[in-house]
Amino acid sequence: MHDRAWKIRARAAVAVAAGVLALVAGGAQAAASPAGAADSSSSPAIQITQSPFELVLPGAQAGKSAKVPADGSVTAFHGFSTFRSIKIESQGFDLEGRIQGRLRSHNFESLWQVYNLPSSSGWNLWVLKFKQDTSQSVLKETFHREELIDVNIDIRFRVSAAALRNVSTLRIGFETLRLELDGETKDFTVVNGASGGGRDQNGNEVPVDFEPV
Repeated sequence: MHDRAWKIRARAAVAVAAGVLALVAGGAQAAASPAGAADSSSSPAIQITQSPFELVLPGAQAGKSAKVPADGSVTAFHGFSTFRSIKIESQGFDLEGRIQGRLRSHNFESLWQVYNLPSSSGWNLWVLKFKQDTSQSVLKETFHREELIDVNIDIRFRVSAAALRNVSTLRIGFETLRLELDGETKDFTVVNGASGGGRDQNGNEVPVDFEPV
C-alpha cells in the first residue's frame, strides 16, 4: 500500500542511471536500469556538452585594473558542462534524478589542495584564491603533474517545481575549469554540490540540490 501511494504522489521524478532516463509525470512511468556500485571498468562513460569558456582575469592590484595574464603564467577559464539535458513536458512537479557513470577529467581536488580548500568548496572560491596567487609556483607544479583520470560519478539531484516554472528544457551539470600553461591545456570538471546547477533553454541559472549517493 505504501509503495502504491508513493507512485501516485503529485511529483515528477527523473532517474538517470547507466544512460537510461525515466520520467514520472501525470501517472505515466517508465522503467530505468537499477543503480549499483560503479567501477571504472564497468561504468558507462558520461559524455558532457561544454558551454563556451570565459576567461578568468587575474586579480587587480591596489589602484590597478585586472589585466590579461602575462606570458609564462597559468591562464584560467570557466564554463558550464552539461551532464544531462531534460525536456520538461509538465509543470507543477518536482524533478528528481540520479547521474551515474564514469567521467574522464583531470582531478579538480588537486587544484583545491593548492590553496588548502575543502573538496566541497565551490569553483568560485577557487577562482578567488587563484586571483590572489601572484607566484603560481605550486599551481604550476600541480598543473604539470596532473594526468587524466576516470572519475566515478554517482549523485542525486532535485529541482523544485517553483524553480521549473516556464522552463521547457533543463540542462544539469557542473562547472569546468580550463587551465592553460606553456601551450598545454587541461580541463578540471568540478563535480561537487557547490559547483553544480542547472540552465534553462535561455541559459538562465536554475537552482539544483545535489546529494552524493
